[in-house]
Amino acid sequence: MTAINSVQAPGPSAIRSHSDIVLCSMKLKDGTDRKTLSRFGDDVWDLDPVIFHVTARNAFRTIDFTDIVCPVERLTAKEYIFAWLNERLPDRTGRLRPLSARAALATLRQFMAFVREREGRFDAALIDQDLLDAYLALQKSRSVLPTRVGACLRPAAQLHRLARFLTHGGLDFVPWNGTPIFKVAGCGGRPYENMTPRIPEPVIGGLLRWSLRYVELFSTDILAARDELDSLEAAYAARPRYARRGSVEGRLVDWIERRRQAGRGIPVWNEPERMGGICGAIALDQRLDGHVLNIRLISLQSGVHPTNLIQNKTAYGLLLDAVNELGVEQGGMDTPISNDPDSGQPWRSRFDAFVLAHEERQLQTAAYVLCAYLTGMRDSEVQAMQPGCLRRKRSADGMIERLTIRSVVYKGRQERGDPEEWVTIEPVGRAVEIAERLAARHRPRRKDDGIWIVLHRAVALDRGVPHVVRQINRYREHLDERFGAPDEPTIPLAEGRNWIFNTRQFRRTVAWYIANRPFGVVAGKIQYKHASVAMFDGYAGSSTSGFRQEVEQERHLGQLDDIVAHYEGAQRGERLAGPGASRVKHEIERVAQEIGPLPGMIADGKRVKAMLAHLARTLHVGYLNDCFFEPATALCLGRSTGSESQPILSNCAPDRCPNSCIARRHLPPWQAAIAHAEAMLEEKRLSSVQRTAIRQDRDRMRKLIAPLLEERS
Repeated sequence: MTAINSVQAPGPSAIRSHSDIVLCSMKLKDGTDRKTLSRFGDDVWDLDPVIFHVTARNAFRTIDFTDIVCPVERLTAKEYIFAWLNERLPDRTGRLRPLSARAALATLRQFMAFVREREGRFDAALIDQDLLDAYLALQKSRSVLPTRVGACLRPAAQLHRLARFLTHGGLDFVPWNGTPIFKVAGCGGRPYENMTPRIPEPVIGGLLRWSLRYVELFSTDILAARDELDSLEAAYAARPRYARRGSVEGRLVDWIERRRQAGRGIPVWNEPERMGGICGAIALDQRLDGHVLNIRLISLQSGVHPTNLIQNKTAYGLLLDAVNELGVEQGGMDTPISNDPDSGQPWRSRFDAFVLAHEERQLQTAAYVLCAYLTGMRDSEVQAMQPGCLRRKRSADGMIERLTIRSVVYKGRQERGDPEEWVTIEPVGRAVEIAERLAARHRPRRKDDGIWIVLHRAVALDRGVPHVVRQINRYREHLDERFGAPDEPTIPLAEGRNWIFNTRQFRRTVAWYIANRPFGVVAGKIQYKHASVAMFDGYAGSSTSGFRQEVEQERHLGQLDDIVAHYEGAQRGERLAGPGASRVKHEIERVAQEIGPLPGMIADGKRVKAMLAHLARTLHVGYLNDCFFEPATALCLGRSTGSESQPILSNCAPDRCPNSCIARRHLPPWQAAIAHAEAMLEEKRLSSVQRTAIRQDRDRMRKLIAPLLEERS
C-alpha cells in the first residue's frame, strides 16, 4: 500500500520553509544557541531546548520522522506537529506541549496506517464520517479505557483544525458534528471522578509497613555496608603498587587468622546464580554445595590482588584449606546485620557487593514510596527534588518544628514550572535524607543534581529514575520473595492477584483516605489524620500544587459512597443506633419508596447517590459514629453562632448529639470501651462515687448500642 503513496511526488511544503525554526514560538533555555535549533527540513527534531522538566526522559526530548517511508505522510506529519506546536488559533485550544509531541506523532501515524489499510493510501480527501466511525469502533473494541480511545481520536479533530497548515489538506468537515472527542469516546467529556484506581487498604498498608521498616531499620545496615565497601576500595586503591616478594602469602595468612579469631568463615557470594559474569568468582567442589568464593571481597580485605589469589598456587591452597577448616560465610562483609523486631533474627545474611547494590535499590524504592504517598506529590514533583530540599523550620511561636520539602510543580504551569513547598512528617524527612545520601556517590557521574537517580555505576542516559513504576513493582516482588511465603505474600493480594502499582495511584489513594478515613492507621504507625494536619497546617494548604482540591473532590466522592453504603445496609436489614438514627432511617426509607414502586427503574448507585446527595453533603465518617452535620443542632459547636460548616470532632458527644448515627461497623470500639469499664469496676480501691459514675457510663453505652446487638442476635 505504501508503494501507491510513495509514487506521488509530494514536493516541498507549500506552508513552511525548509529553514523554519521548529521551536520558533517557545521560550528557550538560558544559553541556547539559536543556530543549533532544529529546522523544519530536518527529519529529527531536538525539542530539548524548550523542555524544562528536569526528569523528562530523553526519548521524549526528540521527535523522529525518518522511519515514515511515504513522503506524503512524512510531510503531513511534520506540518501537523509544527503547526500544533506553534500556531495559536481563535478556538483557544492550547498548543501542543513539547513533551507530548512524541505521543501526538504516534497517534497520528496510527490513524494514517488505518486510512492507508482501508483506502489504499493516506489521503485526507478520502476520509469521511463513516471512516471515522469505523476507526472509533476499532478503538472501542480494544481493552482500553475511554480516555485512551479519546486520545486515539485526536488526529481526526486536529486534521480538521489544522487543515489550512497542511500542504496536502486536512479534513474539510467537522468530525462527529463538533461533539468533543472525549465524549464521543464514551467519557462524557472530561470525567469528574478520577479514574485512577485506589490502592486497597491492606495492599498500601503492607507496602508502607515494609517501606517504613526499610527506611527506619534496614537503612542503617545498608548505608553502613556502603561506607565499609567504599573504605575498603579506597584503601585498596591506595596500597603500594609493588609489594615486597613473599608478602602475598603473609598477608593472606594474616587475613585468615583474623577470620579464625572472629569465628567467621571464608566469604562466598550470597546469590551466585544472579551474578552473571562477576570477575573473580571461583566455583568450589560439590562438597561445598556449589558455593562461589567472593574473591573480590577477599582481595579488598586482605590487600592481595585477585590475580595472585587465583594464580598463586600457595595462596589458592591456603584459601581452600581455610574453607575446609572454617567453612564459608554468606556475603562476608563486616557490617553486622540488625535483628528484625518481629522474628528477633537478623533480617538478612551479611552483605556482598552484589546484594548491597540490590538492597540499595530496594531502599531507594522504599524511600520513594513514602515520599510519594505521604506527601501527595506527583511523580514529577518528587523527582524534581534537589539536594538540600528538606528544611526544618520553627513556627512563629518557636514551639513547633515543621519539616518542609522544596520542589517544582509542572502540571498546569508554564514550561519552567513553579517552585512550591510541602509540609510533611518525620518518616518522609528520613526518606528524603536517605535518597539524598544514596544518590551522593553517583551524582558526580550524572549531568543533573537531583536526589532521585539510577543507582548504577554506568552513566544513565536519562535523568531521575525513568522506570520508577517498574522499580516499585519489582520492589513488591522482592518483598514477597524475601520476607513472604507462597501461601502468605508480604503484600496482600487484591481479588486473588498481585496489585500492579503506578505512581498516580499514590496521590489518589492518600487523598481519599485523608478525606474519608482520617482515623485510619497506616502500617500501624502513620495516622492519616496526622498526615492531613501536616499537609494542611498553613504551608501545603496554601500551596497551589492542587492536592487540597483533590482531597476535597475525594471527600465529596467518599461521602456519596458512604451514604450508598448506609442505604445498602438498610436494604439488607441492618439497623442504626444513636440520636440521629431515626432521621437518617426516615430519609433512606423515603428514597427506597420512591425508587421501589416505579416499574422498569433500576436503583443503581448513581441514582441513589443523586437522591441522597443532601445527606451525603453533611456526612462525616468517624471512628465511634457518623455525623450528619446540622449546625443548628450540633452539640459540638456549643455556644457558637451555628454558622460553621464543619463539626468540631474533638467536642463530639456521639451518645447525645442529634446529628450522631452509629452503624454496625462502629461496634468494636464501643464494646472495647464497655469491657474497659467493667475491668475498672474490678478495682477494689475505687470510691463509691467513682463506681457509680463508671456504671452509669457503662450502662449508657450498653443502651446506646443495644439495637445493633439485637440485630446481630
